[in-house]
Amino acid sequence: MNYSIGNVIVTSVHVISAILAVGGVAFLKFVALPYAESLPDDDKQKCMAALRARFVPVLHGSFAMLFLTGIHHITRLIRTGVGVPHILMFKIVLSLIIIFIGVALTKKTGFEGMKAKRGGLLTLNLILAAIVVFLGILVTHG
Repeated sequence: MNYSIGNVIVTSVHVISAILAVGGVAFLKFVALPYAESLPDDDKQKCMAALRARFVPVLHGSFAMLFLTGIHHITRLIRTGVGVPHILMFKIVLSLIIIFIGVALTKKTGFEGMKAKRGGLLTLNLILAAIVVFLGILVTHG
């Protein structure tokens, strides 16, 4: 295929953003949150606040970049007349679910019911992310 340097850069930003988001969630799920749970309540709250303050900008920034670069890829497909494959549409829907869960869990207030199920929802997001990665590879190599 003939890709411009601009498209290679946009795709690189897309993939790096996905790595940051998924890797960050995996780190929270398997390292940071279990560690925080082992702390006394006061220290746990301080640890969670510090994690949130550092991670939320990375996560939300990654989501923004994934959204913007994804729009670029979709509009490129439409402009070239290829259209949007059904697999890509499914990938987009799953991605939006991942973003919704990620934003809901990281909001300072609200979504308390979801936050009470944080561990399970983080696991769900990691599973959905693995599916999204698979679908992305399938779309580009299928």
